Amino acid sequence: MKVNIVSTKLIKPCTPTPQSLRNHKISFIDYLNPPMNVGVILLYDNPISPHNPKQTTTHFQESLSKILPQFYPLAGRYIKKDHSVDCNDSGAEFVEAQVVDDDVTLSDVILASKREVKLLNDYFLPPKFHQVDESPTDPLLSIRITRFKCGGLVVSVSVSHRIFDASSVGTFLAVWSNANKNPGMVGSIKIRPSFDTPPEFFPGNYISRGDSIKTCWDPNIVVKRFSFHKEAITSLRSKLRLPENSRVRVVCAVIADAMIGVDRAKHSGKSRACLIAQAVNMRGRTFPPLPKHSCRNWLILSPTRCMIPNTVVGNNNNNIQELVDVLGDGLEKTVADCAEIFSPTGRDVKSIIMEPLVNVRGKSMGGEVNVFAFSDWSKFGFYEADFGWGKPVGAGIGAFSRPNIIVLMDSKEGGGLEAWVHLNRNDMPYFEKDDQIKLFAT
Repeated sequence: MKVNIVSTKLIKPCTPTPQSLRNHKISFIDYLNPPMNVGVILLYDNPISPHNPKQTTTHFQESLSKILPQFYPLAGRYIKKDHSVDCNDSGAEFVEAQVVDDDVTLSDVILASKREVKLLNDYFLPPKFHQVDESPTDPLLSIRITRFKCGGLVVSVSVSHRIFDASSVGTFLAVWSNANKNPGMVGSIKIRPSFDTPPEFFPGNYISRGDSIKTCWDPNIVVKRFSFHKEAITSLRSKLRLPENSRVRVVCAVIADAMIGVDRAKHSGKSRACLIAQAVNMRGRTFPPLPKHSCRNWLILSPTRCMIPNTVVGNNNNNIQELVDVLGDGLEKTVADCAEIFSPTGRDVKSIIMEPLVNVRGKSMGGEVNVFAFSDWSKFGFYEADFGWGKPVGAGIGAFSRPNIIVLMDSKEGGGLEAWVHLNRNDMPYFEKDDQIKLFAT
């Protein structure tokens, strides 16, 4: 497949950013994120006439310009030495591309990317997705619209992780798709992004507690999608003591058991202690609560130590029940910690947020413990983004630059989950051979 870049331009906000909002300071959570992008890829089947692409592109650009005043940091530039965004309205990058091949359709791409994410990343992400150097000229938001001659369309969005997490990207896509679908009603869109941040989250003495991780793309990482349909999750729940366990927790337990099996296979059949990190969305869990559409990085890690003894290897139901329990216990503790963050009598922000991060990072770098992490994107509404021609028929993510990461997304049909598993190339065959993965995932 060949894809040509048709045009690249910067889209500026339709109204200037007020001087009072020009300096957008990043929080210490933002700062400690690795210099990388958060990417989402949405696929639409026959949304446009292949004979009138210019009108569609203009419509995209106009709706983007109309909503950028609400998302003013996205049109600015990151100033590394100041730990802040200069909201100077330099603009968001907008790339228009065209699939050249007459015989390649969107259906072909959906079929080819059913398991592998590489095709989606190679052809449809904005340029330089994995080449983040955070220069003061780099756009913080990049959008790429790729058309097929059959009329299919791919919309990809890439935002710097320095200022946005996946929930924030979901908020942006909800507002932009609504504005594109209803161009005369932009002012009446009910979703209101918030960039307000309590002062205790700004850098200062927190910066000395750790440096931002440096990242670059590792060609030895392979990313594959494993789909857990609603019926498979129902079957899994029926084997547990409490069938009402959330679908995310149940699927995480199955994947965690497989990840432990991968590590065991690499270490001559011996089980090692493992540390499972769950990224927890802080929105709605603090008191007072952060706004649902607060846009920046509001994440806290929930690390859980786990050990599946060699004596119970192969007893899958018991393993999964134990993992459901320990993941649930760890999550409940972290949620309780979130409630203390703004409490004058609780622990300070530094200990609640930094200690789990330092713990996970230290164990990961030490190499003596099996460390892997889950990030749940299933509630961020990516399959709901309707730009005016219906919801996506497929979705993907921009791959992370580190192995042993699992990202969960909602399924197109609803009720199921898609797991995007990042592993070393040599480890993926072990994962794919796991009995539970073969039984419950497609």
